[in-house]
Amino acid sequence: MLRRAEAADLATRREWQTLLHYRPVADGTGVISDADDPRFFLAPAGKTDPGAELAATLRAFFSADAVGGDPQPAQCAFIARYRWLKRELDFDDRHMPPQSCERFQRWFGELNAASATLVFTSAYLNNPASLFGHTLLRLDRHGQTEHTRLLAYAINYAADDTASHGLMYAVDGIAGGFKGAFDLQPYYKLVRTYSDLESRDIWEYRLNLSPPQLQRLLEHVWELRGVRFDYYFFRENCAWQLLTLLEAADPALRLSDAFTLWALPPDTIRLLVRQPGLVGEITARPARGTVIRRRYQALKIKERRLAQRLTDDPTVVATPAFAQLAPERRALLLELALDQRQHRQGGTLKADDKAAPAADEIAHQLLTARNRLAVAAAPVVIEPYATQPETGHASRRLGIGFGQRKGSAFVELSARAGYHDLLEPDAGYTPDVQIELLNIAVRHYQDRGGLKLDRLTVLDMVSLPPVNALSPRPAWRIHAGWESCPRPNDPDCAAFNLSGGLGLAAETGWPWRTVWFGMPGLAFDYGDDFAGDYRAGLGMTAGALLQPLAGWKVLVSATWLDYRWGEIGAAVQWTVGQNLALGRDWALRADWRALEGAHEFEIGLHGYF
Repeated sequence: MLRRAEAADLATRREWQTLLHYRPVADGTGVISDADDPRFFLAPAGKTDPGAELAATLRAFFSADAVGGDPQPAQCAFIARYRWLKRELDFDDRHMPPQSCERFQRWFGELNAASATLVFTSAYLNNPASLFGHTLLRLDRHGQTEHTRLLAYAINYAADDTASHGLMYAVDGIAGGFKGAFDLQPYYKLVRTYSDLESRDIWEYRLNLSPPQLQRLLEHVWELRGVRFDYYFFRENCAWQLLTLLEAADPALRLSDAFTLWALPPDTIRLLVRQPGLVGEITARPARGTVIRRRYQALKIKERRLAQRLTDDPTVVATPAFAQLAPERRALLLELALDQRQHRQGGTLKADDKAAPAADEIAHQLLTARNRLAVAAAPVVIEPYATQPETGHASRRLGIGFGQRKGSAFVELSARAGYHDLLEPDAGYTPDVQIELLNIAVRHYQDRGGLKLDRLTVLDMVSLPPVNALSPRPAWRIHAGWESCPRPNDPDCAAFNLSGGLGLAAETGWPWRTVWFGMPGLAFDYGDDFAGDYRAGLGMTAGALLQPLAGWKVLVSATWLDYRWGEIGAAVQWTVGQNLALGRDWALRADWRALEGAHEFEIGLHGYF
């Protein structure tokens, strides 16, 4: 068999390479596996030598010794490898008696999988690993219906980050300090975490995998149980690893090759949708928080007042104001109150919790009142706030701009690794949220030679959720990076800036949708041009985000700063920016800024890829 495998050059075949997660090394001289767990390999050099690993695998098939992440005989521990090699080499069962693999058969039968669905959950700003969303794979069962799909199992890839906290969390995530692993969980548990507790809208993409492809995928998932990978936020993350699973199922797919430095979940969804015939039906699952907000927005002013009271006071149902409502409107308010109670509690109340009896009694009274109304609640269209990710612009961006600062003309070149800013169209992204990573701009001024760094953003995040009385959430921002701060003796000064703020945002709808915001905050600048090399102080940022048309946004903001430490003084900065979408992946940008006395205007073209 070793001679036949070598003659057929099986070690270089795509099927073998995908099962071992091999990919070319940077210098092109060989391959290396993404798997970092020695238990995944049977040869000492198996991580970098496909031929040695194939030979060691064939030898191991003759043994009953336990191997793998979940120790058992090699034929069962690496059942996808075994079945592929058996088809290619036509094993003689008399010389290599097949193992029964009863544990795999029970596991496979319990899954009862008929198809697979890729699930995308929208961004969650409270967890750095989920800033760009999350993907997982649901295994839909035979005979599954819309009402029973929550009972299916899901394949989830996640990092073990329990031992990392604070600043080290970000460092470990970027540098590969976490260990990631595939896990099989009931889908309803993941929905409860992502949709119900974290209010993340979900999109489900049915995959058109053939029965043999689905079989191979499950066999490979079995091989990966307990196997550890180095986890990286930006590349070898959940999105990347699910692409490698699909490549193992169908080696003709070359999905992961499209991502060299980073693989963001929305970008992988766009890639999958572009594959001919791979994606079928697409279904939305709005989060519980989305359902609550949509229903609350559909209420009239008087109904909103009643809804605010009803959640904690069931006696509202006996008031004349409530009784005067039409039955379907009363039903809507009662269902909204029940949803709000469940969402607020998050299912965390325990049997021995002193607050549990009172909370259960309130919910019981609300449910009793709802059951007395033998009518359906007034219908409300519930659409996810986070739209389908493939409908939005790509996350990487290049730009060229032309402008003037204090009468000096310049040409600007910019590039952004990801992801989305407030001025860009909301399609495919969470509205009123900005997450920018590694955004750089360099300029060439007409009267000064050479390229000058204007700004380098490491991370910039803004969240402007419009406040409502039923579920108030704060607006906030955080920025880290080098920003332009022209000085009288250094017009090209760029200093490191770390700033943030916390406040409120409100929404108005006339004459067009506008989000108003105000955020007190703190700012720290570090650079050689400051007295003592730094300045720090308090600040206040206020502004408005306007959307006159679907593809046109305008952002007006002003920041007042009072530096009380280091170089003391006050400063006012303001900006007026607009972005006009010329299509999904092109935009016209214009900005007018005042930077502590230096006014500038710029217009440019942005392309996304």
